Amino acid sequence: MSALSAPARRLVRRFGTGELVLHWGYAVLFAVLLLTGLGLYLPPGQNPVLARRELVREIHLDAAIGLLLLPVLVAGAWPRSVAGFWHDVERFDADDAGWLRRVVVPRRLRRRPLPSQDRFNAGQKLNSIVVAAATVGFIVTGCLMWQGEHLPTSLSEAADSWHIWLMLAMLPLIAGHLVLSLLLPSTRPAMRGIITGRVRLDFARRRHAKWTARMAERGEPAD
Repeated sequence: MSALSAPARRLVRRFGTGELVLHWGYAVLFAVLLLTGLGLYLPPGQNPVLARRELVREIHLDAAIGLLLLPVLVAGAWPRSVAGFWHDVERFDADDAGWLRRVVVPRRLRRRPLPSQDRFNAGQKLNSIVVAAATVGFIVTGCLMWQGEHLPTSLSEAADSWHIWLMLAMLPLIAGHLVLSLLLPSTRPAMRGIITGRVRLDFARRRHAKWTARMAERGEPAD
């Protein structure tokens, strides 16, 4: 029985094991980096971890190393899952461009519905690419800060400033991600997918019609 002919409440697998490990590993490590980085950044009068600054710094560095190794280890353990994720994320087509243009218009004012989307919609693709680029920026600027005493002062100070700006730029992305996954009723069902790897078929049909149509063509079963 194909995925589209199954009852609407049946589940379809949206994420593989490698994608789940990558997502949650990144989320945990980024949370540790954010909290420890904040502890290192706050001035003495507002800093509750000042007495343990060296410990916080070591935790921050260990989490940074973990963030660097995470995609390598996940890609080594689940190469097909990670390759499939990147293949789906880096491909933009006309429907994606149309989705990005129309999604900013309130639903009641749209003259046409949003274009059909694949396993990831255009916003999720863009978010993934921005997060990946920001992560590279964090790693580069972090390495420069780590070796700052051996570098020109202007370079280490610039790295410090860019590290902070990258963190500030990420905060709206994180906030929007949490709102869409936890609070907005129309997108909240996606949360099941990033926890279990599976989403309801009726949700997939509404939000990712191109993906479900392709599954039907291949005769992939629902769970």
